[in-house]
Amino acid sequence: MRNLAAADADLYRFGLWVGLRTLPRAPLDGLKSLIFPVEYIRCAEGRYVLQHLDVQDGHRVLDVGSPKLLSLYLAARAGAEVYATDLIDYFFSRYGRYANAVLSRRRDRYQMAALDGRSLGYPSESFDRAFSISAIEHIPGDGDSRAIEEIARVLKPGGLACITVPWCDRGYVEEFKRAGDPDAYWVESTDAEVFYQRAYDRPTLLKRLLGNGLFDVLDLSFWGERRLPVEHCIIGPRVPKLLRWALLPAHFPLSRLFLRPLREREPSRKKVACLTLRKKGR
Repeated sequence: MRNLAAADADLYRFGLWVGLRTLPRAPLDGLKSLIFPVEYIRCAEGRYVLQHLDVQDGHRVLDVGSPKLLSLYLAARAGAEVYATDLIDYFFSRYGRYANAVLSRRRDRYQMAALDGRSLGYPSESFDRAFSISAIEHIPGDGDSRAIEEIARVLKPGGLACITVPWCDRGYVEEFKRAGDPDAYWVESTDAEVFYQRAYDRPTLLKRLLGNGLFDVLDLSFWGERRLPVEHCIIGPRVPKLLRWALLPAHFPLSRLFLRPLREREPSRKKVACLTLRKKGR
């Protein structure tokens, strides 16, 4: 895998290409990828993974709950054997059609499965690389810690993992949603409120994600917005639905304008922590 300064642009262009290839076979799915290849903050997270995961031809790569365009990119562009997983199978139909359109006879490079990150079900030491973009922070209880342990279990010794999670400058926070909120579509509960996600600070990051001692930390970086709350203005709950839809094609150029590498203690309006980890062992 090339180490590209413009890896987010590569992923964006790939999303457009996926849309064009899919359009004749599945017009609605093709239009979705043409109009909205990559979400705003995911541009920075996808760029980080592409620059740090060092995926090579023939690697077996595991995606745990990430937005799925990146996993398809690694199968189509890096020649990896990719296993894309999520808690529910919402992406199977659409990404099956995308994979058919862009992989053709190499379709077996891209496999999909509905799996809980706390119990991945793959044999131990069966993957060379793993990544999880904005996923494990949504697992309630100690689920984020258990998911990291599972990723370590299925990685080969010396294998790399990239993990991205929300970061809060004001300290660790947990966010809850009303039951049935579409943002928490994967939660089945009869409670009035359900756990949605957590945002980390350094103590909780070290304890919850790195406290198991299974990984060496190769990199910890931060990306986000310095001053303007752009994400809130384009997908916030108070933004009218029609305006949110109209702004979908602008996510990538806006990410280029407003998302930047940040220092750990630099005040921000939106920040993600990005980690590159190497599994300890021979």
